Amino acid sequence: MDTTGRVLIVDDEADFLLLIGQYLEAKGVDFELAGSAAQARKHLMGSRFDLVISDFNMPGESGLDLFHFISSSYPGLRFVLMTGCTDKDLKRKARRLGICGYFEKPFAMYDLMKVIHNHVPIVSRDEVYGHAS
Repeated sequence: MDTTGRVLIVDDEADFLLLIGQYLEAKGVDFELAGSAAQARKHLMGSRFDLVISDFNMPGESGLDLFHFISSSYPGLRFVLMTGCTDKDLKRKARRLGICGYFEKPFAMYDLMKVIHNHVPIVSRDEVYGHAS
């Protein structure tokens, strides 16, 4: 599949990132992985991305800290927050801040592809729904 959209996934759990990376590679998604907000900033300085999906709770800077950096330095870059905790206040705050998506871990990889497809429309719908392309 020929994609021009790029996704940056940020999470401090290395095994989780590895799993996501293997899945996205198999689906033909152009992506980078970052283990922290600081790593994510380095990736952002060196490449163009269409979507950032970041964990909320990370050592050092949180996903919200990363969102604030991105919204001021890369206006228009879509940002989705994922979290391992159920927090209705966080979900409301994310919406209020303009974060374009929010989902809770654990999640099905299918749901991750739906989020990517919703924000990076050049990802084929066939890839989302598992049809051969």
